[in-house]
This record gives sequence, structure tokens and C-alpha cells, in this order.
Amino acid sequence: MAVSTDNPGNVPRAIEVGFPIVEINRLARPERNSFKPIYQMHKWFARRASCVFRAILLGALKPAWKPDGSPVDLMEEFYRNHGDDPETAGKVVLDPFMGGGTTVVEALRLGCRVIGIDLNPVAWFIVKTEIEPVDPEALQDAFERLAARPVAWNGGATLRESLLGLYRTKVAPDVEADVIYTFWVKHAICTDPTCKREVPLFKDWLVAHKTLSVRYHRDVPCPGCRKLFDWEVEPASLIADTAMMVNSPRGSAGEGRPHQVWTYAPEPEKPKGRGRRNPTLVSVHCPHCDDDVRLQVPWDRKKERKKVSLTVLLCPACEAVWQWRGALPDEAVRCPACGHGYDPRAGNVPASGTFECSCGHRDKIIESIRLLPQDRRLPVRPYAIQAYLEPCDPVRGRRAVKSLFGEFGEEVAEDAAQCAAQCALLPDSLLLPKNGKFFKRFSASDRAGLQRAEGLWDRNRARLPYPKSRIPKGAETARLLEHHYNHWHDMFAPRQLLALATLLDGVMAEEDDKYQEMLLCAFSGMLDMNNLFTRYMTSRSSAGGQTAQGVFARHDFQPKSTIAENNVFGLPEIAMGSFQSRFDLLIEGIKYKLSCWDFRDNDNKEGRKKVQMDTLCASRVARLLHESKDPLLLRSNQERAPRKTVIPAEAGIHSNQKSLDSRFRGNDDPKTAVSARGLSSPAANLSHTLFRSESPHVLRSERTYEPTF
Repeated sequence: MAVSTDNPGNVPRAIEVGFPIVEINRLARPERNSFKPIYQMHKWFARRASCVFRAILLGALKPAWKPDGSPVDLMEEFYRNHGDDPETAGKVVLDPFMGGGTTVVEALRLGCRVIGIDLNPVAWFIVKTEIEPVDPEALQDAFERLAARPVAWNGGATLRESLLGLYRTKVAPDVEADVIYTFWVKHAICTDPTCKREVPLFKDWLVAHKTLSVRYHRDVPCPGCRKLFDWEVEPASLIADTAMMVNSPRGSAGEGRPHQVWTYAPEPEKPKGRGRRNPTLVSVHCPHCDDDVRLQVPWDRKKERKKVSLTVLLCPACEAVWQWRGALPDEAVRCPACGHGYDPRAGNVPASGTFECSCGHRDKIIESIRLLPQDRRLPVRPYAIQAYLEPCDPVRGRRAVKSLFGEFGEEVAEDAAQCAAQCALLPDSLLLPKNGKFFKRFSASDRAGLQRAEGLWDRNRARLPYPKSRIPKGAETARLLEHHYNHWHDMFAPRQLLALATLLDGVMAEEDDKYQEMLLCAFSGMLDMNNLFTRYMTSRSSAGGQTAQGVFARHDFQPKSTIAENNVFGLPEIAMGSFQSRFDLLIEGIKYKLSCWDFRDNDNKEGRKKVQMDTLCASRVARLLHESKDPLLLRSNQERAPRKTVIPAEAGIHSNQKSLDSRFRGNDDPKTAVSARGLSSPAANLSHTLFRSESPHVLRSERTYEPTF
């Protein structure tokens, strides 16, 4: 990073005299845990805390001393609006390796003239969307146009309904739930020539593990047997089928309640006004005497909370998905569906990279792959689903409603008869978790739906855009080729390709170039978690950790043995990594540009606060990006550049947009095909084109190579 300043007297800069390392470090910690919205608009490796860049820029631009001779306090300057500050406004900042654009964004916030350079086209694309002035309402309209576009392979149904329809599962004859994740497992083929069985590559039989916090009434006496038990008013469940729930004989009541027994019964809404004087009776099942008793709700007592450990398991014999409540025992557990006993921690992968067949033969997984033809990969099959069904409360006759952007709205009262009818469709054995998310086995109807999607892809792939080119040999792609991933589309399942190609086709139909690129940014970002290299975390150590990790959670292409297929279009606040969730992050980033903030540390007395200071979407930035008449100089490393090639700024942007449009059309001509997904395709030996602008905005960076998503 370089900063130009008018400093005829060679006055020392503030950064040369001192730098508030301790104070900035305090601000960097929370930001590293959750980056500001503008930096979550798209994935970029190794992002740094923006507060560090802001402090460095201020230290380099501000003089060390004020006119009165007192030292400049950088932390005081940190929380000022410098958009019209003569000591920062108009100064030129150059970042020759701009990457994700932190320097560019923070310098623009200070009113600087900025030049950013990067060979990676994804860097240019990300930074452009970060600083592009966008009207959130107009972008929302573009999203709605995309969601409403008719899909030919689904009889003209809307794109939203067509893609969501690919990820539905039956929970009752007339009730369907939305699929969040479909879980797949690879199978190694036993290398013993006398066996040849397919071995599922499970390290263990755990699908998910979570500790839930549930509200309950402590030590409630039964009117019949007079014994005490915990009355839980919230369901502690990760699955919906009560017949597949098994409780540990000891400790299932939760942490701190090792010897207590418990029961669950929903609590009605607390009466208001004079209704509180009348007793509220609820039917509760006593776990001691096994009778249904009527209990009065103790409104005068505050409900307590306790943590309950839940583990979702897969049966290796019948593939049933069931739940164990309490700590997993050291001994074997028994499947409630078929009675098979097994150790849930012992799978078919005894060590990294090896598998063990039921015949007793053990070998390396890669040896099983090498016995296959180059055009075949290890078979992969689905085994479980995480689904979402909007919770409905027949007692209150209302349900939670979410807005398009995933924000919880107020509970909306519904017609009690309609709500009761909806709940009546659910079988009595179905107990939905309070958040509506539950795990279930991959059923026969799910398999039929998957086969239908695969057939649709085979019949429509010829007219939909998807990556057709071969994966080139390289340091990072060697493992892909070794595992027989020959083409870029091999990294996606057929249902994923159908959904992604349909979505991309709809995005490219957007006529407004600016909003098309914004939608492309959301599309590009969601590809990280919509491929066969996405894995589901059985458990997570922190509440803010991710349950699923995409292909770019690592800096290499590591083939996964167990795979999580995401819901491509997604639901607001439900399917993480979906197109809907990436679009929501895009909206949040745009809102941040309208009101930029930084953390303020209050010595932990009042906690860290967000302080609004300036805006990025000023008219000046719009002028730099769209109204600049300065020339663009074209340079190429594959053909001899003329001494001076001058292209109007508008032509440069238009030419780049043409390449953006052509790159996704399945064009295999390396001279014209361009990909915005440079992170997916190594390009060390591929041509690149740099657009250098004398105007103070991000330099155009473009690289031509074989198309990928």
C-alpha cells in the first residue's frame, strides 16, 4: 500500500511517531470473529481486520502534530468522519495487491482517491461489487424479477418455486417440508477380488450432536403418586419422529439433573389481565406412574433453563436416523427401528485414508479409486436429510412469520380453525423442534424425487449454462485428477447442476448490467457451499461456528467422504450458504455502505458498541465508477501491447460486461471465455488483461481462461 501526500515541509506523519497497537488490537478481535457486512458480501481468503487498515491510513495521512504543537491522537481521529477532511480527501492511495479490497474500502471512507491492482479477476469483481453504489430497493426488485422468471423444464413455474421444489421431503401423506441439507456418503469398493463389496466411508455413525437449552418447571409433584419430576415446556429434539427417540437410562434430564426424571408438555399462552386469576390446567404425562394428570401452570414461578445433550445417529444395519438423549455411553447402543446393537463411534474408516470392509479386508481408499476407470469415481449415495417445517402451535393458533430478508416479524394471529386443521395433518408421533429444523432418514419418496431431478438434468443440460471444460493439471488440481474429477462439472451432483444452471440462466437474463453483476456476486459466493466438497460439522465448539463448511474452508481441493448438499435457492435465515442467504448478506453489505460503522471499546464497562461515522455510497464514488472520462490503458501479457491504446471508460466497462456475459455460456474458447470464479480454477499459466485507469477508482482486472462456475 502506498499513500501520496502533499508534504513540502517533510512533516513527520503520525504513524512515524506512534501507533495505538493495544487499542486497535481490542477492536480487531470482535471484527475477526464477525467481519463487517461489506466484507461478507463475498468470500476472500485471509481477510484482515478493517480497523487496522483504517488506523494505518490515518497514521500515514495525518501529521504527527497539530497546529498548536499538541500530538495527534489517532484514536480520536479514528472515530471522526473524514469525508471532507482536507488532510485525507483527495489524497491518492495505491494498493498494488488489493485482494478483497479492504484498503480500497477504508480509503474511500476517508475521502481518498484510490487505485487498486490485482491479477485475479475475482478480486476485481469482489471489490467492484463492494464499492458499487446500489439502491437496495432496486436490487430487491431485480431479485424478485429473478425469482419470478418462468422455468421451461418445470412447465413455466417460477424459478423460486422450481428450485425449492427440488428440495422437498414428505413427513406425512399430505405434508411436505423443505430440505435444508441432504447428506451423502462415498463408498469404497473392497479391493479384495473375492469380495468387491461397497463400503460406506463413515468414520463414525454420528449425524449431528447438539446441546439444547430448554425451559422447564423444576420438581413438579404428580397429583396421583406425589413424586417429583421436571416439566419441560419446550421440546428437546433434533428429530421429529417420537418413535425414534431413545433416552439414556441415566442423565437424560439434562446438566445438573443426573437423577431426575422428566416429561414434556407444551405450556399455553400466559393469560392477561383478570384471566390470570383463573387457574390454567394442562394435561401432563407423569413419568413415574405413567398416568396423564391435570396440572395447574405455576404462573407465579419463573421457568428455569437447563442444557440437554442430544445426538442424532445412523443405524449401519437399516439406515434409520434416530436420536439419543443424554451422554453417549461407552458401550454399544441399540437402534430403535431394527434392534441392531453397535458402537456409534466406530465406523468403517479406522484411520485417515483407509477403510475396512466387513469381510475383514483393510486397504487405502486411493487404491480402491485406482482400480476404477478414469471416467468413474467412487459411488456416492444419500443417507439422511435435515429439513425445515414451519412450527405451528395449535394452542395459541399462531405461527412465526419471517420477512424476505430473514428478519423475524411479529407473531401474526391466524384463524384458529385453519391452524388447527394444518396441525391435524401432522401425525401424533411427530414432535417438531421449536426452530422447525429436524433430521430424518432418506426415504423412498426422497429417492424418487432425486431421480426425477437427475432425469430433468439429463434432458435439459444441452441448453443450460454449466462448466464443460476439463480440469487442468496443476499443483492444486493434482488431487482432483487423482480422485477422477476430470471436468469442473464433476465437482457437482446432477441435482446441483440443474439448480445452479437454471439459476445462472435466470441471472444472465437480467437486463440491468449493474444489478446483474450484483446477482452474480451472490451466485458466485454461494458456490462455495453448493458442491460435492461441502461437509457438515457433526458438532461445533462455539455458538457462532458454522454447521457446514464449503470447498474454500481449506486452501486446497480436498475430496470429502461425507458430503452435505445444500438447498440451492434456500429459505431466509434457514439454509446457510444458499443463494437466498448470500443475497441477504449482499443486502446487509449495501446497507452498511449507507451507514458505515466501527466498534468502540469502552474498557469492558459498557461493552463494545457500534459507532456510525460515515458513508461509502457518496455521489463522488458513483462519479468515479460511472461518469469518469479518464482513459483506460489496455495491457496484455500474451500479445504485444501497442505503445498507447486509449479506450473510453464507458467502452472499457461495456467490453468487460460482454466478457462477463460470455463466460457463463459454456464457451470453451479460451480466447473469449472468462470466469468470475477464479477461486475455483487455478490460472497460473493463463492469460490476463489489466485495465488501468488514471481515474481514482479500482483498476479493471480481467483474466481469460476456461469457464467454471
